[in-house]
Amino acid sequence: MTTSVQNRIDVMIVNDSPYMIEFLTNLISSNPKIKVSSTARDGNEALRKLKHMRPNVILLDLEMPYMDGLTFIGEIAKQDLIPIIVVSNYSQSGTKLVLDSLEFGAVDFFSIPEDVSSINNDLKNVLINKIEVVSKSNPLVLAPKAISRLKPVQKKEISTAGVATRVVVIGCSTGAPRVVSHVLSELPADLHAGVLVVQHMAKQFTAGFASRLNEISKLKVKEALEGDLIQEGVVLVAPGDYHMVVKPSCKISLNQGPKRFGIRPSINITMVSASEVYGANTIGVLLSGMGQDGAFGMKIIKKRHGATIAQDEASSVIFGMAKAAQELHAVDKMIHSDQIATQIVQELNKIV
Repeated sequence: MTTSVQNRIDVMIVNDSPYMIEFLTNLISSNPKIKVSSTARDGNEALRKLKHMRPNVILLDLEMPYMDGLTFIGEIAKQDLIPIIVVSNYSQSGTKLVLDSLEFGAVDFFSIPEDVSSINNDLKNVLINKIEVVSKSNPLVLAPKAISRLKPVQKKEISTAGVATRVVVIGCSTGAPRVVSHVLSELPADLHAGVLVVQHMAKQFTAGFASRLNEISKLKVKEALEGDLIQEGVVLVAPGDYHMVVKPSCKISLNQGPKRFGIRPSINITMVSASEVYGANTIGVLLSGMGQDGAFGMKIIKKRHGATIAQDEASSVIFGMAKAAQELHAVDKMIHSDQIATQIVQELNKIV
């Protein structure tokens, strides 16, 4: 079956390595829905070409001569916004650059293994799926907010003995890291709840993501460890490739059980287990992301008389998970991302 030109996804590859351009072209062109319509060796060349064409998605390297990837993202943000996936080879030391790119306006990222010959069909399908998802995203909400330039904040003193009697579970995926940053930067230091964040993110990046959130939030933010107690004023971020389960002891258990919807960590698993322990004292929050993860979890929270909040379409890069929850009649409040922190506090104040 042929794919019509109208339905085809046009991709631009911006990478200073001819080998990587050829490799990525061959990799994604195996899908008949995708066509590499243009390539560029650096950001300057890409900007020149974009005056005469508009691809649906840009695959962008970050380390390039003349104009690096981060500068290029900033230039695109000033002009005609086009969804960008950062595609690069990164070790742990590259975490900050990847998180910077997401803050500045990239929609998603894909890590190329050091040995590109080790890319199997599963990894190829991950990249192709990202391209298909990002091509449907809303780039208009990607104007940089410069969260990373916020000054470090004074932390509240955390008791090591107390356990939270209320919990907020935030589920997020593609297009959501900056929203999570904004929400946590707006929550007050005296938040009378524990917070659990389940972000669909590769395992090499979640520790750095938690560390960055900790810098801009009045709350203490850390990557979750096995046995962590859920405490007031503490945010626990699910580590990549681990499901995060709330135990009856109000402690965290991590496992590598089967993926749900092809994903680990699963938002559903955390939301359902949290609602089993906290019941009506659970608040579920679902942000930008493709697919259905989190919709069932929100439904269970609602069934157990907890509160549910979702990010609306206008402020979402990808209006997928929240839409799925809405279709299950699992959302109490569908609101703009800028209002979510305030709404969380209001819902907590209703809990006796």
